[in-house]
Amino acid sequence: MRCQFLITIILIISTQASVIAALSVLPESAIHTIDRGGIAVIPDFMSPSEVSRLRADASTLYQDGQFTVDALAGYGKAKNAEDKARFDATKDRAVLPAYIPSQKKAGPFLSTTLGDVGARQKLTTVITALRSDLSKGLDRPGIDVLDYGGDNHEISFTRFGPGAQLARHIDEHHEELKGRVGWSRPTRRSLSWLVYLNEDWDANNDGGCLRTYERKNESAFSVGSRHGDLQIGWLKPTIDDPRERPVFLDGRRGNISGKCALYIDSNDGERKVYLTKEFDSDPYLFLTSDFFVQNLLIRDHDLGKRFHYLEQPKSALTSYLSQDPGEQIFDVSPTGGTLVVFDSVALPHEVLPTLARERWAASGWFHEKQQPEPTGGQIFL
Repeated sequence: MRCQFLITIILIISTQASVIAALSVLPESAIHTIDRGGIAVIPDFMSPSEVSRLRADASTLYQDGQFTVDALAGYGKAKNAEDKARFDATKDRAVLPAYIPSQKKAGPFLSTTLGDVGARQKLTTVITALRSDLSKGLDRPGIDVLDYGGDNHEISFTRFGPGAQLARHIDEHHEELKGRVGWSRPTRRSLSWLVYLNEDWDANNDGGCLRTYERKNESAFSVGSRHGDLQIGWLKPTIDDPRERPVFLDGRRGNISGKCALYIDSNDGERKVYLTKEFDSDPYLFLTSDFFVQNLLIRDHDLGKRFHYLEQPKSALTSYLSQDPGEQIFDVSPTGGTLVVFDSVALPHEVLPTLARERWAASGWFHEKQQPEPTGGQIFL
């Protein structure tokens, strides 16, 4: 079934190759914004008629029971028995996926018999062109490759019911932050995208904004990953060093999983400048905070006090930890036809609660090849 999934994608692409070759769907300014850790927002990326057609298809397939409620949104996270008994699936997040990992087969989004197949295929064509633009513009050739596996380029319809929300998070984490399964997948999420499908959306009355936590100062270097090592934090700028610097985690020192060190780019971007000595990922990356890294891991105190995680590891203390003063909030209204794209690793975000309406989008992630699993062994304490 995974092969069938790939064949379906490839057929859609190859039969419309001439259209794709002619498309260039992103402005240069969007490429720079994504590269430096911001969110690219492109209004009117799709026409009102295209948006209406896709929304109608999504709504029909939802009513026909083709969507899956994933209970990831805030409404679906009720923990006590009373709340669980009152749980209403229509008020949570539901998805119509192109691939179902648990069943290792193509999902209903790729069906050639369900709903408005032509509308979804046209969307797939446009998203293929978007992927190609991003691959070239950001110098990420891996995201334009389809032979990593069936689910390496995710695409779906998503529906947020009234009251649904999604807590702050990032879409991808370093392999070492995923525990024992961190190195088991062939790919990782590289770029996140959404095309909103809502009609006459008023964020003041309807809610549902995508809230992002961008840097107050633009990054001086490309974000997300370096030599396959994913970003886990920032060094904020100072008077002496006015650069916002992404911090990367080398999680395979000596080709051993679990032997870690943090580094930044040199000023010329040509080499790694290590901030720490080697340390073991477990427990340091799981029982840590900004304070711990600032004062115990980074050897230079002046550099250490500049450090902030992208997302501090979740624990019982998370809600009490100080927020990064280097962040600023930027809200995006889910207006129909708007495209948003951002780095999956570098930009924390959340979905604010919808109020009284359904919130529709087409969304997905472009993947790139993950680092190969270290062959020198693993360290688990």
